[in-house]
Amino acid sequence: MPDDLDIALDFAPVQQAAEHVRDMLLGLRRRHDLARFEYTKEVRIAPTEIPHSHPKLTLNTWVGDDLSLLSTYLHEQMHWYLTWYSHARAEQWQELFRLLRERYPEVPDSAEGGAQDEFSTYLHLIVNWLEIESASQFAERERVVALAAGRPFYRWPYRTVIADWEPLGALYAAQGLVPFRLATDMSADELRLAGQPDEAPVG
Repeated sequence: MPDDLDIALDFAPVQQAAEHVRDMLLGLRRRHDLARFEYTKEVRIAPTEIPHSHPKLTLNTWVGDDLSLLSTYLHEQMHWYLTWYSHARAEQWQELFRLLRERYPEVPDSAEGGAQDEFSTYLHLIVNWLEIESASQFAERERVVALAAGRPFYRWPYRTVIADWEPLGALYAAQGLVPFRLATDMSADELRLAGQPDEAPVG
């Protein structure tokens, strides 16, 4: 095989993109009191990965503006909050899922706008609602909702929480999910619970 090919790997653009997202996030934290929704303060920026919450909150470099980054960041923080809730308030967690299944007995699969499986689709009826609620404390609600409505992923959960905002909010309040238990009010043990790798199982 020929061995005269000189291939150089240039990671400078990737590094610059990651640094840009880091600086955007630090800027958001300087301008807004995000601490109350920061159930974890360990953040990883992985340019090509899909954002996810656990084991370490991971962002990518696909966000193009502050609002997109704010909403994505809070979306992943809401996964931590919901993980805490599912373990700390197990009976209410079970009831919450029962009521969501009763309200929406059929949910779409991923090809039709749902999440990767049925559990995740119901889960994102909660997470997406919490994302919009928390992000709206730092940006105009109309802009937050418009961003959510245009997301190319979790289309059915986003569309549903926007359409059914008030009844879902009442359901979440009845089960003690909201008002938020703020991260700044949680003990170290509670925050460790939020860091569990998975939500509590549902029946």
